[in-house]
Amino acid sequence: MAKRRPTPSAIAPRTDVVVAGQRMEAAYSVPALAARAPGPWEREPDKLAWTDPDTGYACIIRRMPGGHLGGFVAVPPGHPLTGWAADAVPAQHVRAHGGLDYARACDERGPEAVSICHVKPDVANSDDTAWWFGFSCDLPDDLVPDHAAHAAEARQVGITQTYRNAEYVLDRCTELAADLAKAEERR
Repeated sequence: MAKRRPTPSAIAPRTDVVVAGQRMEAAYSVPALAARAPGPWEREPDKLAWTDPDTGYACIIRRMPGGHLGGFVAVPPGHPLTGWAADAVPAQHVRAHGGLDYARACDERGPEAVSICHVKPDVANSDDTAWWFGFSCDLPDDLVPDHAAHAAEARQVGITQTYRNAEYVLDRCTELAADLAKAEERR
């Protein structure tokens, strides 16, 4: 396994962060990812990582360009959906905010503070062949902190936008993990 590059602009990960009762394995504040506009997102880390207690699947919430959050869940090797494209997964089989828009192998070479790859204290026991599925909270009714044009377009057509915070995204990740586990059981 390749060694991860450090993220010089990231603050060291915290392990004392709890979101909606779930203790995070790692929480990163990454100035390069932080939203520039003021708002409630200023109090949130830019990347959160944990293991879903019901499925054992690795989960990540990460701030995306524009300041909104994305949610990601990894399935292990041998899972029937490993290697599938996001748009190939039947929508009726997974709940994801706006549908899946991300499906890739673990980004094991990317800096841990920003990559979509599990965070484990014992890297030797981690499984870098995990396949990640994800979604972004940048739909027309989602408030995207640093995208004024997105907000203006929504206002023009009468759409009220809501910021999807870390607690909301954690809940959606938990649902996605449960759905992906069911797909494994159906096999």
